[in-house]
Amino acid sequence: MSDQSLVLIVEDDASVSWALEQAISSEGYLVNTAADAKQARRKIKQERPDIVLTDVRMPGESGLDLLSDLNKQYPSLPVVVMTAHGTMETAIEAVKRGAFDYLIKPLDLDKVYDVLSRVCDQATVAASADPEQEQEGISEIVGQTPAMQEVYKRIAASAQTDMGVLITGPTGSGKELVARALHQHSPRSAKAFVAVNCGALPNHLVESELFGHEAGAFTDAKEQKIGRIEAADGGTLLLDEVGELPPNTQVKLLRFLEDQRFTRVGGDQEIQVNVRVIAATNRDLDNMIETGAFREDLSYRLKVVHIPLPSLIDRLDDMPLLVKHILGRIAERLDKRLQLTDDAMDAIHAYNWPGNVRELKHALEEAAVLASGGMISASDLSISPNAQPPAKQLAAAIQAETARLITQKADHVHQSIIDAAEKSMIAEALAQTQGNQLRAAELLGINRITLKKRMDALFDDNDAAE
Repeated sequence: MSDQSLVLIVEDDASVSWALEQAISSEGYLVNTAADAKQARRKIKQERPDIVLTDVRMPGESGLDLLSDLNKQYPSLPVVVMTAHGTMETAIEAVKRGAFDYLIKPLDLDKVYDVLSRVCDQATVAASADPEQEQEGISEIVGQTPAMQEVYKRIAASAQTDMGVLITGPTGSGKELVARALHQHSPRSAKAFVAVNCGALPNHLVESELFGHEAGAFTDAKEQKIGRIEAADGGTLLLDEVGELPPNTQVKLLRFLEDQRFTRVGGDQEIQVNVRVIAATNRDLDNMIETGAFREDLSYRLKVVHIPLPSLIDRLDDMPLLVKHILGRIAERLDKRLQLTDDAMDAIHAYNWPGNVRELKHALEEAAVLASGGMISASDLSISPNAQPPAKQLAAAIQAETARLITQKADHVHQSIIDAAEKSMIAEALAQTQGNQLRAAELLGINRITLKKRMDALFDDNDAAE
């Protein structure tokens, strides 16, 4: 394709269509527009565009239905889906129906240009699998912030494959939910989903739990036991908190991942299975590899695709949506109407949620039981209404220290605050890396020379000794 590629915009909102047409035309593309799927089909038949950008929600036939039809009739025609309702289901369905990519409204023009450029660089696009019926049930993964949109795209891109996926994120951020979504939207969905928490198993029982054991394999092994891997045959195995696996089990797991064969503990018969393995952890595996606590080759096997989950405090814009979704589910279970007062929502926004979505769900469940008449107030929530997110706590601390120095008429207030903050950052990075300056510099996003210069300027001999 050339820069004179013809782009067809399928959009029922005339103002959005006009603005998008002007923007794309300014980049050297030829542009045509259609107000609905029926008009789009006619123009595609007449003019054969090189790229189609289609909205999802339109009068009559949806953009996803149009996408399915175009994927059958014109399998080499790239179709990009646009939606103001970016859910995981939309992303997965768009990919399943053959979308080249999907964009979230309001549109970021840089992302639009990037998608068009990628289409032009990739002259032929492989056709996706035939569309399937959307699976029933509402996903527990909720959010529309950019960080969550990226999570949806990674789930959509990897769900149909058997590639290893590593899900990382803080405790309570929804790692198991993502793993279940990958399974649910995969060809293995009719088979078992088996989850095992590696951190909850005693070291001497880990191998038995994963691989099973034969009768008499050890003192308490009175009969044969099928392990979690064998139980997941044909389906999906989630290794939650995989960073807690002991070294000897890591070796055996790596061997299994290479050819899907294993032997039970105490046995000599090799067993063949077909299992997709998904791993999850809240630990820094890269740091564990450096210290020798985790095998690098095993990390490569598990981390073909990486899905990082944000903490709740990093996606506060999703809070109203999350609260509404969780309260709706709780109301169904309790068969009662639930509603939040303004002070309750203020308290939720002010709290830093160290337990993330899991803690939010627990707090709302408890409040729903305690609330009088289904009206949840701040006093019903077992959180501190005066707590602040870390960023706000930091800003408040800096403000208070600045006020103190100004009141004392101290010299060089600005530089004093900057030096104190930088010194704290460097000290924390060095503590987390056991004094490894190269790794500390990487964590801070600076080079080692800069780190050394700042250490020389900020730390005295007593600091160094500590």
